[in-house]
Amino acid sequence: MNHDVPETLTAARSRAADLEQQLKLSDEGVSRLAERCLELEQQVLTYQAALAKHSSETESAALTLPQLFYDSGSGFSPRECLTATEDAYDELTHEVSAVFTLPTDARALRLDPGELACCVTDLSISDDRLELRAANGIRLQDDCLLFLDVDPNLTVKSSVPFAAGLKFAVTYHYYPLDRFQHEQPGKALLKALNAIKLQAEAEKNDVLEQLQASRAEITRLNNQLAELQSSRAAYETSLENLYKSSSWKLTAPLRALRRLFHG
Repeated sequence: MNHDVPETLTAARSRAADLEQQLKLSDEGVSRLAERCLELEQQVLTYQAALAKHSSETESAALTLPQLFYDSGSGFSPRECLTATEDAYDELTHEVSAVFTLPTDARALRLDPGELACCVTDLSISDDRLELRAANGIRLQDDCLLFLDVDPNLTVKSSVPFAAGLKFAVTYHYYPLDRFQHEQPGKALLKALNAIKLQAEAEKNDVLEQLQASRAEITRLNNQLAELQSSRAAYETSLENLYKSSSWKLTAPLRALRRLFHG
């Protein structure tokens, strides 16, 4: 007859409670990490207003005109490039409007909004099958991209092949940061933005690693908790069967006498 069953059941219940507490603490840790990610993104967003208040000096047309690079099989190169006409960029309003027609079939397309570090806003493309994605820029918000380095790139994604004759228009506002990038306070601001970008990327990677580790730990604890709950259920079933057994009922007078003499 096993007199340790109640004690083992109590230990199992205590262990299950401990594991549930650990799960709660892990969930709280994941929430704090997610909040830190949001804080870093908010730090980048706060600089958008400052950038919008500064206008750049007039740049040469060659550096402010959009270019469409098309890869016909040998990679992107200056030999396979379409450059918009000079009237595509309005220096007063900073508005860009250009139309491109592919001269040949292409495997991939890349749009360079200009050759200078810049801020691009209100970006749109006329063909709904095409989508522009920043390859080396920072998305400050849905309609604003910041490129801290020269030669900003936008990758063109498509749901259809890039066939010869494909024609589409792109429009956006283009704010070069050349002077702003080399003078104070713009130089310090962009340096701080770049530092925040690098820090945010590093911390994002750290957060992702910690989230993965936390999820793995939560999975392990859940499995362990399930095992303990299964053990607890088995103990409870065993205990219930013991209480219902004939031997337990037959020995009831002996247990009563024992309690009487040891009570």
